[in-house]
Order: sequence, then structure tokens, then C-alpha cells
Amino acid sequence: MRFIVAHSGKQHAYRHALALQNRGRLAMFVTSTYYRPDRRPEAWLRCWPRADRAMRRRHLDGLDEAVRRQLWLELPEVACRALIGNGRLAQHLTYVRDAAFDRWVARGQIRACDAQGFWGFQGSCHDSLAAARARGLLAVAEFATGHVVAAERILAAEAKRCPEWADSLNNCGFPAWYRRRLEAEPHRADVCVVASSFSRATLEEAGVPAERIRLLPLGADLRRIEFAPRPARGPFRVLFVGSVGQRKGIKYLLDAYERVRSANTRLVVAGPMVGSGRAFEAYRPHVEYLGRVDQARVFAEMARSHVLVLPSLFEGFGLVMVEAMAAGLPVIGSTHSAAPDIIEDGASGYVLKPDDVEGLCDRLTALASDRQRVCEMGRRAAERAREFGWDRHEGRLAELCEELSAMRSSPAGCASRMATRVPRVQGSREAMAHACVASA
Repeated sequence: MRFIVAHSGKQHAYRHALALQNRGRLAMFVTSTYYRPDRRPEAWLRCWPRADRAMRRRHLDGLDEAVRRQLWLELPEVACRALIGNGRLAQHLTYVRDAAFDRWVARGQIRACDAQGFWGFQGSCHDSLAAARARGLLAVAEFATGHVVAAERILAAEAKRCPEWADSLNNCGFPAWYRRRLEAEPHRADVCVVASSFSRATLEEAGVPAERIRLLPLGADLRRIEFAPRPARGPFRVLFVGSVGQRKGIKYLLDAYERVRSANTRLVVAGPMVGSGRAFEAYRPHVEYLGRVDQARVFAEMARSHVLVLPSLFEGFGLVMVEAMAAGLPVIGSTHSAAPDIIEDGASGYVLKPDDVEGLCDRLTALASDRQRVCEMGRRAAERAREFGWDRHEGRLAELCEELSAMRSSPAGCASRMATRVPRVQGSREAMAHACVASA
């Protein structure tokens, strides 16, 4: 069984497509921007090292021959981010890109090659899932995060609870036409793939039958990460890596640190600020804020730190947790992420509710007072992280593909697919067109 894989951006889709190609299961990979440095006209960019380095983020060795792309779809968004910044207009253009890409795939690419399955990704597979099923393909949708209904419920409640942080709760106020697409996508798929048990629960809450959901944890490139024992001397360093906003639960970490901080502790926060940053300013005198940093700096901070804390309110996976564990850091993660799937509570880290400030204080205090325990947990964390490398992800993906192939071939599977209703989002195309004109 071979798949058409379609993703309007990047995320982990390049790795996913290459893994399928390695197993002989990739018919075609469809995307927007993809860089081919050895072919013209892109080869000319190699004369400008800075541009070449930037574009190589949109390239993966070995995948070139299977890629079909549509560069113009992403140009308005890229131009907006370069000229104006990452504001509301840029986010709106991302939604428009997703929908335009989805229509392009549905109208032409589904019929462009011999395949038996279609694998789309959250936000850009609404129409293409229906087109794939109409052609008799098994329609799979992968969800990088939880369902939009759960996101709005959780984050809206948080905005009321912590209004001073409300402007940092990103990715929840979707336009009505785009929200309808997100809400319908899992119901249009034969199979929904999620990266965490938390995301699975949000789909079940939205009415997706449990038997149509499969768990496929993400992988990390562990080859780039070196394990190192935790520093035995010096201040106890607590590390946060991610977007600095309340979606990641940053307030609860800051509140906990205010209670436990001393002359021998440090809190290091690395990542771009979300929203105005005004709520963060009250804590800033006691925080070492690095801002946006590159991957090399993140790994350097991991080597100097003793624990990573990520108390996210809504997280599809949380790849930084695996990276930190591979480096030898115990991790304190939240129940609203993949932490319960990754962390062995009490052995390689701890799992807490996002707003459990008291519990977070207790764990930080215990670790700060027992460096030997930190080292033991760090070694166990590094062992556990090996289960979440890209090689293990490829193995799990291969097993899932075998299951999907059997499902498509079985009479029971065909009957189940025929019985699954494909809802239509009324007026989504017209609403998107109106939104485009309005924003112009």
C-alpha cells in the first residue's frame, strides 16, 4: 500500500515522507515550498550562503525525487512575515495558504499517481480527505495537536482565569470558516493519527470513535544530542524552552519559581515572546531571559541545566522534552501533552497538571536539594529518550502501515469506511474568499 502524503508547510512531514519512502510506501509527497539546492533555479542560491542556509530548512536529503510542490502558495505569508512581522495578518495568510493548498491537492494531485492511501495533516486536508475517499483511497489525517473544540474550551477558560496573560494564548481564535474546517477534518478521515494520548482524548471528546484513532509518537533527531551528566556544582538551573506564553503554562512555572528561588537557583527561559509580554515583565528581574535562540544554543543550555519544565496547557506532543531527556535532563511535563506517554513519573521526570504550582514547587525543591537524584533521573531519562528517535518512529510507522493495508483490504474495513459520514462545511470556500478580499 502506497500513500500520497500532503502537508502545506513542514513540521515533521519531511521525515514522515522519507520514512514511508524508505519502506517503499511513498507514492508522492506534496507540499508548498521545498528547496532543491542541486537543481536550477535554486542552485543559484548556493552563491549566497545566508539564503542557502535559510532555505535548507525546507530540504531533506533523499526525498527530492518524490516531491511535488507549489511555491506560490506560501509567498504571500513569507512576504508578510518579512515585511511586517508575525502578526495577525501573517497568521491569517497561513490559514488561507492551508485552504488553498488543500483545494489544489483535492482537485489535481489525488489523481496524479498510483496510490492506495492518502495521508494529510491537520489544517490542510479537509477537501483532500473527501477527494481521496471518493477515489477509493484510504484517507488518513494526522493531528499535530488536539481538536479545536478542546483547545477553545481549555484556553478560553485560562484567559478568564488569568486575563493578564490572555494576549499570549495563541492559536485558538480562528476565523469561523477555518474553525469549521478544523472541526470537520477528523470526521472526514477513515483513520486519525495522533502523537499523544492527550490529543487522542480531545478527538474522542469531539465524537471521533476510539477505534478510528491511532497513536503514533513523534521522533527526535537524537544524533545531534550528546548525553552529559548534570553539573555537580554551581546554581541549580531550571530550564524552559518554547514560546513564552500561557499556552505553554509559563505563568505557573514563574509562580513556582518565585516560591523556591534562592541565591543558588537560576531560571533560564529560552524562546520567542508571545503577545505583548507585559505580564512577563513582573517576573523578569529574577529570570534569565534569552529570547529566541538557535538549536545549538538550546542544546548548550540543556548541558548546563538540571531540569526542564514544560507545564503546557495544550500541547500535541512536546518534542523538546525528548531532546532534553536525551541530553540527560529530567523533565517535569504536564498531563496536557505527551508527557504521560514519554516520562516515567518519578524515574525519568515528573508529570503534573499544568496549574499544579504546589506540586511543581515540591518537585523543584526536592531536585535542588539532591543532585545525586538529579543525575540518576537524568541517566534514566536518556535511556527512555532512545525510544523516541526517528528510527523508532519509522518502525512504528511501518507497523501502522501494515495495519492500515490490512484494514483497506478487509471486507469489514471497507464496510466501515462506507458507513463513515463525510460532513460538508457549508460555505467555507465563499467565506475564505471573502476573508481574502477583506484582508487585502
